[in-house]
Amino acid sequence: MRRHVVTALLPRPVPDPAYDTYEMVRTDAERKSRGPLGPEDLKSMYEVADRRGNDWCTAVLGHSFPGIDRSSSVDGWMLVLADQMALDPPLPPSVVEARQRRKEHEELIAQKAKERREREKRRWDEALAAAGVEMTVRENTRHSGVGGSLRHAAPKDDLVSGRSRKHPADRGLCETPGRSNPLHLSEPVDAPANCHRCLDYMGKVRPADAPAPPTAAEKALLELIKSGVVFTLRPGRTSQPIVFDTSQRSTSAWGHLGRRVSAAVKKLEAKGWVVVDEQFSRTQANGMGWRWRLTDAGTAALES
Repeated sequence: MRRHVVTALLPRPVPDPAYDTYEMVRTDAERKSRGPLGPEDLKSMYEVADRRGNDWCTAVLGHSFPGIDRSSSVDGWMLVLADQMALDPPLPPSVVEARQRRKEHEELIAQKAKERREREKRRWDEALAAAGVEMTVRENTRHSGVGGSLRHAAPKDDLVSGRSRKHPADRGLCETPGRSNPLHLSEPVDAPANCHRCLDYMGKVRPADAPAPPTAAEKALLELIKSGVVFTLRPGRTSQPIVFDTSQRSTSAWGHLGRRVSAAVKKLEAKGWVVVDEQFSRTQANGMGWRWRLTDAGTAALES
């Protein structure tokens, strides 16, 4: 592919001087610039610009001073002549207004950045409280964006989320274990995490040895047990005990007693979430059976 080099010529800034002798100084400078420019002349221009400063040079020229290297010989002579005349003009109104607008813009950007940092801090504190485990924050040292490096939440111990999603210690919560291109993370930093995927996982993680949260079906059954409609009944003298949801009937055998939920309740019992009473209780249909109740762990699982 052939490369084309284009040189752009910017127009000369329109002067906006704030002193009356500008035209006289410029006329004298144009007259002096017609002759050859020697090393001593350049040295005097540099010396005046360095000694007087950028603001004074801007006031004399009537526009922003880009430096002697990027100024014409006329502008250079204007600075030398103004220094010899001991002029001290004020800054041009256009420059003052531009600086004010730039200052307001920078203040607006700083205010937005401060508000963003406060939002990130509030969200991180809420996510940390929801997680209930120790976390550190580590920056991505390989990639960065406009707002800086992405900061990931990293657990101090191995965690899991959902049914079996693993989150190794000192790795980003959003990072898939065994990925071919692991994240390059820094040492812990004192700043809130701003990775949205990590923050989403904060409320879902738990210690590796903690039981998995209940599924939607398990939660529905826990709600029924909490309402007191799940009983163990013995339909016939020779039949085995069966766990029924007595709040609704079914078309199966003994369906008038309720819907069979023996297998599902036994799974909840194995997790320590439910327990059956030792004493008989009366059902909604005036039958007698053993009522199932939630344990403290079952109540916590239902509220999770």
